[in-house]
Amino acid sequence: MQIYSVSQLSTHIKSVLSEDSVLRDVWVTGEVSSLSTPSSGHKYFTFKDNESEIRSVMFRGNTINGGDHLVEGHQVNIQGYVSYYEIRGQIQLYASTVMPVGAGQLSAEFEKLRNQLESEGLFADSRKRDLPSFPRKIGVVTSATGAVIHDITTTLEARYPLAEVVLFPASVQGDDAPMDITNGIKALNQIDKVDVIIVGRGGGAIEDLWAFNTELVARAIYSSKTPIVSAVGHESDYTIADFVADVRAATPTAAAIACSPDKYILEHEVMLLAQRSRDSMQNSFAEAESTLNILIEKMKNSLPDINVQRQRVDDMLERLQKTLYLLIQIQKEKASTFVATLNSLNPNAVLQRGYAIVTTSDAKPIKSKYDVLQDTIIKTRLHDGEFESKVL
Repeated sequence: MQIYSVSQLSTHIKSVLSEDSVLRDVWVTGEVSSLSTPSSGHKYFTFKDNESEIRSVMFRGNTINGGDHLVEGHQVNIQGYVSYYEIRGQIQLYASTVMPVGAGQLSAEFEKLRNQLESEGLFADSRKRDLPSFPRKIGVVTSATGAVIHDITTTLEARYPLAEVVLFPASVQGDDAPMDITNGIKALNQIDKVDVIIVGRGGGAIEDLWAFNTELVARAIYSSKTPIVSAVGHESDYTIADFVADVRAATPTAAAIACSPDKYILEHEVMLLAQRSRDSMQNSFAEAESTLNILIEKMKNSLPDINVQRQRVDDMLERLQKTLYLLIQIQKEKASTFVATLNSLNPNAVLQRGYAIVTTSDAKPIKSKYDVLQDTIIKTRLHDGEFESKVL
């Protein structure tokens, strides 16, 4: 016979409970009773129905998952696990998530659809698209009378008034909502130049947001050719639409911000670009002016000194004048020699020295005595005239 210590028995009980597949992850419905919240932030309570009760605890780290629904006397659904607390020797329910009664089934459906769509790749980051930097038209699928469209249009008017908002009015709650939202997405995909679509609604209970947890809406978002921003509920609310959409925004205002640039930032960037352009032009002008001045200086340095060249011209002219004068004198002397020679050969000069020229009457020179006959008339030319004679 094996005898166990109390600790060994407690350990065995805890081991048995932890290995039970039902108790490791269980949903339980009941009423909250004897609720206490010490300074540690944990919540201790009794969870009961008309016939039974079990000690329960929700540790502070899990209270963000619906801990506010733990209210004395309220009926809630709790998801968690069952284990054995050895120190007090009691079985306890350790709560991980708390939902109001009626939400448990929806949560189960949510998880089932989420797992299915995730396995099909509808949530893959690789298929998510970037939003346009400067949208011309922003489509919105939401209620025409709710605060969502007001928040979006007000934000866009302040940030980026160039964008046109195209609203497809749709019911966002109730039986008709999934089809309305789907039709809105399809219709906005057909409108020319709609660059991005916001699908959203305000906050509410899980039942109010359920249209955005349907497979119909999820597949419409997935099939959209236009990038989609999901803005459903509050920051803490997550829907299937958030997982499928290209971008998830915590609020409709955040969705409008995600879809638009800030005009003040754009103005600042334009001013910076203009300033850089002016600075670049000024620098270019300065560089061009500097280059031009350098070229001018080089040209000045390469040009001759005008005064020096003028003096050189004067010197050359003076030398030319002297050379010409010398050449003229030489030519004069040569001319004088030629004149003297010509004068010496001039018949008149010979005649002046006492000689005479004798010709026949028809002016043929008589060079020999044999050139004249008796009774021939001859002419004799002297330096101061001429006369005729007859040969005897």
